[in-house]
Formats: sequence, structure tokens, C-alpha cells
Amino acid sequence: MNKSKLNNGKAGSIDLTDAKLYIIELLHQAGAILMNNFKNSNLESFGKGDLDIVTKADLTVDQFLRKAVLARYPHTLLLTEETAPQDYSEFKNLENLWVIDPLDGTVNYSRGHPNFAVSAAMVSKGVSKVGIVYVPATKETYWAQEDVEQPFLNDKPICVSKVDNLKESSFVCDWVTNVKEREVMIHWLGEIAPHVRQIKSMGSAVSDIASLADGRIDAYLNPGLKPWDLAAASLIVQKAGGVITTPEGEAWDIFNPRAVITNGILHDRILNIIKNR
Repeated sequence: MNKSKLNNGKAGSIDLTDAKLYIIELLHQAGAILMNNFKNSNLESFGKGDLDIVTKADLTVDQFLRKAVLARYPHTLLLTEETAPQDYSEFKNLENLWVIDPLDGTVNYSRGHPNFAVSAAMVSKGVSKVGIVYVPATKETYWAQEDVEQPFLNDKPICVSKVDNLKESSFVCDWVTNVKEREVMIHWLGEIAPHVRQIKSMGSAVSDIASLADGRIDAYLNPGLKPWDLAAASLIVQKAGGVITTPEGEAWDIFNPRAVITNGILHDRILNIIKNR
């Protein structure tokens, strides 16, 4: 970590509206890069751990965004999926930290499925100040800002669903690559399945959680998230009226991998169902 950059970056020195507009423009450009390679039969992919992959597109977009953000904000630090150290705990207390996911839903992307997203957030001490999610295949831009009351989708205000009956709810989970965390997810599913109308696994935490902010789903659970999965989407969903806690119902921040995210109305009921694991 470059300590001189950290010392030069002053808290509150970045105008949030200017940052939002700049990052939206960058994410649209990143989305164009992704779409240019989407459904490319020659797309290069590489193994990343036991079950995960990374494509050439992930790396290209990551490099593009890092370069562009630092060109505008040279005294900030970056935490991105493709460049993060194995232990990123030292980032927790940083101010004006950009957290970037260049391509969330890489498996979907590599298989020609349109549910993938690119996201970026400016974070201070684990709290997101600006969050933007762009879904290139549908041209949907979600954004939220600390000092703006509502979040937006393509410049229209959005809010979470009003579903108050679990039996009418749509529930989303993801299959993380860590096997032990998958076992936790299987247990949660076993507990929750009898109570909900629909369970989906759509393959992009960033896109899926943003869609919760727009009322398309009612709850999202994952025991193995990374900061870049949630830095942007968490602010959007909370501004939309959603609630995020740990599975134990405790306070949550983007560095906590275990998250229960709901429309708020169903939150306590879901926590009571899964509390045994």
C-alpha cells in the first residue's frame, strides 16, 4: 500500500456528485468493452482457484478502470477484484477508497448469459459514499449517493418491494466458490425453501442485489461475499429502503462476507429461520 498516497488523500476532499458522474461515464465505457467481447467464441478464460474463472475481459476492464480512476483521483487508493491482495484487512479504515468489480458474473459472461455487471464505489472506513452499478446487456445504470435521499435506475427513483408475506417472496442466493461456504448456503436453503415462493441463483451478486433495490426480488443471502461484490450495490439497496445485516442480525459493513439483504419487511422473519447456522 502506498502510504504517501494515503496521507495525501484528505477525507471529504472528493465531490460526490462529480465522482458519481465521472464513474458513470467510465462504467459505460467499461460496459462497451465487455459487450464488444460478449459471446466471443475465442474469449480467453483462465482458472482462478478451484471453481472460479477470470477472462481476458475481466483483466482488460480492470486495467482500464484503474488507470482512469487514478487519472482523475491520483491520491486515492484502489481495491479491485483482480488486483486485491489475499489479505485486504488493512483497507478497512481507509478514506476515499475506490472499490471496483470490473466484471461480476464472469461465468455468466463466458457462457453468453446477459446477467453480469460492472461496479464501482467510493468508500470511507467501510461505508460507501457513492455506488454505481452498470448492467451492460440491458443498459441499466443504478446509482446512489450518500447525500442524495433516493437511489436511481436510469435517472428514475427506485425502492425495494412491499412484499410482506414470505410465501409470496422471491429469494436469491449465489454459489460461492468456497466449498465450506456452499455448505452453509445449502443449510440456509434447506431452512428457507419451505417458506418462500421462489428461489433463484442468477450468478451475479452485483446485478442481483441492485435488482433488489428496484423491487424485482425480495431477499438475497450469501455467506461468502467480497467487498467489491457489495460496495456499490449495498448503498443502492439501503438507500432504496432495504436492510443488510449479518446472519446473526448484527451490524454489517462491506468487509463482512456474510450478508442477509432484504426489503426490510421480511428481514427479521428470514433471520429467525436461518439463525441456527
